[in-house]
Amino acid sequence: MGFSITPLIIPQAIFTAIIMLQFPLLMNARQLSMSSSSIAMAPAFAPAPSPAAAATNLIEEVCRKSNIDVTKCIETLQSIPDAASAYDDIQALAELVMQAAKEESKALGTMFSAIQSSKDANPKLKPSLQLCAFDYSDAAIFFTPRGLGDVTKSLEVHSALDDSQNCDSELAKIRNAGVVDDSISAAIQKWRDLYAVANGVILYAEDAFKGRAVDDQGDDDYSPDY
Repeated sequence: MGFSITPLIIPQAIFTAIIMLQFPLLMNARQLSMSSSSIAMAPAFAPAPSPAAAATNLIEEVCRKSNIDVTKCIETLQSIPDAASAYDDIQALAELVMQAAKEESKALGTMFSAIQSSKDANPKLKPSLQLCAFDYSDAAIFFTPRGLGDVTKSLEVHSALDDSQNCDSELAKIRNAGVVDDSISAAIQKWRDLYAVANGVILYAEDAFKGRAVDDQGDDDYSPDY
């Protein structure tokens, strides 16, 4: 004896009611899925750098653009007091570097003056030592923030290097006399490193001010009638 299964026939009205009841649930599930995907795909925004990090970035950027050893440049800049306070401000940083170079020049001038004034100093060596004292005291004059951004500022500061090289010529005359020891050589090298960094920062500042001048000119729409 065989059995036959009669298919269940759902009236159209009931079927439609079931679909309508389930539709809001399906839509809520889809919206939740899309919302989760949007959160997962949303871009992550990095926090703004701290002032100290911004200062480090500026120092690295300056050193990359300067024609000096990058490692030595970074070490020299970071050794300058308050350099970290000049974050994102090339003019403030340049002024700090100029002041540091000025103080180092004065210190070298004082050092050579003290050596030549010593009672143990050989009278034959005093003229060269006096000239070195004068050269580095004179070099300090050129490290001033006045005229920063002017295209002639780097030429002005280069005069300080001329003074240092004049002293080198004098020291070469008395080098065999044993006056120029390792401490003097180290002090002069420290000055040279600081000069190189100062000159590099000044060149960078000049480029920055040139860019601002170009932007200002570009914003000026005035054209005279002739």
